[in-house]
Amino acid sequence: MAEKHVVVLGAGFAGLHAVRELAREPSLRVTLVDKNNFHLFQPLLYQVASAGLEAPQITFPIRAYLRKYKNTRFLLGGAEGVDLEKNTLLVEGKPVPFDYLIIGTGTRTSDFGLAGVSQFSFGMKSLDDAMRIRDRVLSACEEAVKTSDPERRKALITFVIVGGGPTGVELAGSLGELRRHVISRDYPDLDLSEVRVVLVETGNRILEAFAPKSARYAENYLRHLGVELMLGERVVEVLPHGIKLLSGKFIPTFLPIWTAGVTGLALPGLPTVRGNRVATTPYLNIETAPGIFIAGDLNYLEGPGGKPYPQVAPTAIQQGILAAQNVLRELHGRDKLPFKYRDKGNMVTLGRNHAVAEFTKLRITGFPAWSAWLAVHLYYLIGFRNRMMVLSNWAYSYFTYDYAVRIMHNRHSFPLETAENPLTKGG
Repeated sequence: MAEKHVVVLGAGFAGLHAVRELAREPSLRVTLVDKNNFHLFQPLLYQVASAGLEAPQITFPIRAYLRKYKNTRFLLGGAEGVDLEKNTLLVEGKPVPFDYLIIGTGTRTSDFGLAGVSQFSFGMKSLDDAMRIRDRVLSACEEAVKTSDPERRKALITFVIVGGGPTGVELAGSLGELRRHVISRDYPDLDLSEVRVVLVETGNRILEAFAPKSARYAENYLRHLGVELMLGERVVEVLPHGIKLLSGKFIPTFLPIWTAGVTGLALPGLPTVRGNRVATTPYLNIETAPGIFIAGDLNYLEGPGGKPYPQVAPTAIQQGILAAQNVLRELHGRDKLPFKYRDKGNMVTLGRNHAVAEFTKLRITGFPAWSAWLAVHLYYLIGFRNRMMVLSNWAYSYFTYDYAVRIMHNRHSFPLETAENPLTKGG
């Protein structure tokens, strides 16, 4: 077999698992391309945002990961487009030719075209997003201590999360614990009753992908933490000083966090469908460009029920592995295999000793679910050092009721009240 060049775009779950499979074929030349020089463990991103973990603890250098794969190289750069006819990937102006291309670029936050979302809200998709949220929370608390305006103070220490999916729920629980155990001790001058964590969800319950009983358990525990649940409420506009709801309510806040939806990070040149995702055959390749495979959140492939497969880490891992295997099977003259999703269940943590987990017909809550959540996340976290650091931080927080990482990297400023920017409209 003549040497073939396989390019893998994206160092997420799909990309890294694809590389690991491809590296088993020594006759291949593999290039991994990413705009960052690290792999980000996104499931723990919310803990960086809420000062529970430091950024390096959930990242791993790509070059260190690739050391053991002698036929694999890394190219740092942002992809700008794909030429389907010439089989080239454009990376920061440089054409990178390929025989096969596996794309796992994932998604970005979707604003659904709502006014102010992209300008004034905070997403939760990147390491920079998480760091900005953490700095914003801590800056707001510091500013609230100094201000003499009670309405401004309330807006500063009101943290609003839009979207009741797993990311929004986990972040709400983490901020709820930060409010109860950290802010109450670090900021004795603040009235804890004025520190609000608000979760806004369009539907009538949170965690739509979970069973109603699991969702009720999560709702009850979040309320126990002091999180305010605003169910059946739709955001219509985000402003520099708060959010407007369809019901007419206005919530004064300087920290609206948007976890309500995502859209695919498809490159120019790729055919896209709903959600800016790329439709594929059951073999995960594009029908009109069979040498290009799409894996992970960007892939749009409908399952037996007529719905696309869920945009979660297990899907990305399974598709990354199969995309690489199908490349190898085609190179060896064997038939490609269709994708068959193995549902490993859903898990979401709510806080200390509380989580919900569903595995097919088995549903567990409380400490057993929380323990399972800890074990699964430590298992999939890359790097022994990272596992030990995360475990030690979790142990410290568990026994001391404290969050170890409370350092502002950048102090945030907040708009002043004006006639056009009133902070006294309800709330």
